[in-house]
Parts: sequence; C-alpha cells; structure tokens
Amino acid sequence: MLDRNPKTHFPLAGELAYLDTAAEGLPAPGCEEALRAYWREKCRGALGLEHYFQTQLETEDAVARMLGGQAEDVVLLANASEPLNVLANSIDWHPGDRVLVTDLEFPSGVLPWLRMKPLGVEVEVVPTEKGEVELAQFQSRITEKTRVVLVSQVSYKSGTQIRFLRELAEVTHRAGGILCVDATQAMGRVPVSAQGIDFLVASSYKWLLGSHGLGIVYCAPSLRQRFLPSTVGWWSVQDLFSPHRFERFSRTDGARSWQPGMPNFPAIYALKAGIEYLLHIGVERIEQELRPLVVELREGLQDLGADLLTPRDPRYASGIVSFAHKRAEAIGAALGQAGVVVWVGDGRVRASIHVYNDDSDVQRCLEALRPIISS
Repeated sequence: MLDRNPKTHFPLAGELAYLDTAAEGLPAPGCEEALRAYWREKCRGALGLEHYFQTQLETEDAVARMLGGQAEDVVLLANASEPLNVLANSIDWHPGDRVLVTDLEFPSGVLPWLRMKPLGVEVEVVPTEKGEVELAQFQSRITEKTRVVLVSQVSYKSGTQIRFLRELAEVTHRAGGILCVDATQAMGRVPVSAQGIDFLVASSYKWLLGSHGLGIVYCAPSLRQRFLPSTVGWWSVQDLFSPHRFERFSRTDGARSWQPGMPNFPAIYALKAGIEYLLHIGVERIEQELRPLVVELREGLQDLGADLLTPRDPRYASGIVSFAHKRAEAIGAALGQAGVVVWVGDGRVRASIHVYNDDSDVQRCLEALRPIISS
C-alpha cells in the first residue's frame, strides 16, 4: 500500500473522511517547513534571493520530471487561468477561426476563447454522452480553421479522463492547430505526459498538495517559435539594463519568456514540497493503488441509485466520482454533519480520492449517503 497509515501525514484526514481534493488538496508533509524556510530567507532581505532562485529552478525541474519534459519548457505563473488568457491573447486571430472544447470543461478553459468572439472566432462544443467522449468526435470536427483544441485530461465535472491525448495531438497538428490541455484535475493524481502537447496548465493547490498562488505551465518549444506571449516584463527579457532598453528588447530563452515579473516564491516553496512527496511515492503507483477505491465508490453510488455523471467504463476513470441531484447542497450539508467532506454545487455532488484516503473513507461516505438518498 501507499503507506501503512497515510493519514498520519495529514491530520485532518484522520479526523474526517476528506473527499474534496478536487476543490482543495491537503498540504503535503513538508509544506509548513517549506514556508518557514521561505520566511527565514525573506528575513535575510536581499541575501535570501539566491535561495529563492535556486528553489524556483529545483521546483521547475520537479514539475518537468512529473511531466516527462524539460525544465526550460516549464514556467510558474499566478494561476491556471492567467496562462490560458495569455495564450488566447497571443494568437493572431482571423474571422472564422475555431476553438474546440467539450461540454466537460471548467469555465476557465472556455472563457478566454469566448472573449475572442468579437474578432470572429467561433467556439464549438463537443457534446459528451454520460461523460464519455471519443477521439472520433474530435476528428470529425477538426479542420484547417481549428486554431486551438482545449481539453481537460480529467474533467472537474464528471471525472472523465481523456487517455487519447497523444492521438488527439497528432490530429490537431495535422490541421495546423494547437493542443492545449488543462491538467488541473489530473496532475499529481494520474500520470500526465507533456509529449505531443503544445500548452499545458495546472493549479498548485489541489492534487499537487501545494498552496494557492501558482499556475503550472508547460509550453512546447515549437509553440514558442510560433507565438510571442502578449505580456512582457523585466523577468522575460535577456538584457534588462541594455543601453538600448528604451528602444528595443530581446526575450529570454525558454518558457521563462512567458513570465513578466517576479513569481510567487512562498507558493513555489510549498509546491516543491508537494511534488517531491508525490514523486517519492510515484504517481503511477498512486493511480494503481487507489483505483479499487474509485471503483468501490462508483459502484456503491450506483447501488444506491445515484444519477452518476462519472462514466462506468474504466478507461475514463480518474480520482473523481460525481452524481447529479437536485438537492445537492442539502446532501453536502448532511454529509458534513456525518464527518464526510465533499464538493457540492451546480446540481452535483463530487467526491475525490487521493493519497490520504482509504477504504474507511469510502464506506463512511456510502453509509452516510444511504439514508439521505433513500429519503
């Protein structure tokens, strides 16, 4: 197993059935000390800068290792929404250009493209059936007018995991488009590969067990050759104090050219602790050993008669299981009284399973739900 008693590393998980990582992850062991380490360096004033920069490099390297990519292709921005907006604003749009998304996307993955509608950009939504979506549904819609295909590797809504990203990248690239992946609900919980992906974003405070304030970004070299980011600042230029700085500038190399200013160092320290904890266990191992709990929860909900949004087909499985209910908020409140923490809203109840969960959490959730749903 992941640990004889993984809850010992996460105090709250020992008190409650915490099944809400898809909204807020519990901080990894070492996060508190990492933030203290940042503060010690901050108290040294400018003398602490060298340690900040070294920690940033180490964190970018850890992110790259988790993605199977290169650290020079990783940059840490303010949140996952910011880089999507920067990308959308960096494309030279033409009337009739199209962006392809699914109906499983979080609003942040759709809004930047909707804002381009006054430029004549069309946003097409791929419909899903009970949370399931196939590669053929994209293939039939991608044309030479498709500039961007955006998908979440794991849907925030249903937990649907798209496992054909590499094939989707090939189809998208043949048409001359960009594949953009939101890995917020995947990274740290299921294997995520940067191979073939042009642009990837993820949040730091959910499955990666860090703090708020960072957007993890992977930007492929081929994309950087095609587009210049719409932002620029003193961190993204090569010679800050060039004698020609009032006339022209040259961008720095790598994905760092997308970072206009000084990053959120406290969050970087915390993210480093979270990613190192997950890498030590192994994300592949996490997915493999938690898979039976996900199946148990889904089947238990099905037996209770819940209106499941999560596909039954194991190809789509992730760490999220959700169901629809017109009284979702009341269910969430009742579960909270029973010591079970889930996310509710938008007519849904969503449970998520991570490293600090075990069979007792699943059973506690199902037992609490049985009288609620039956009534």
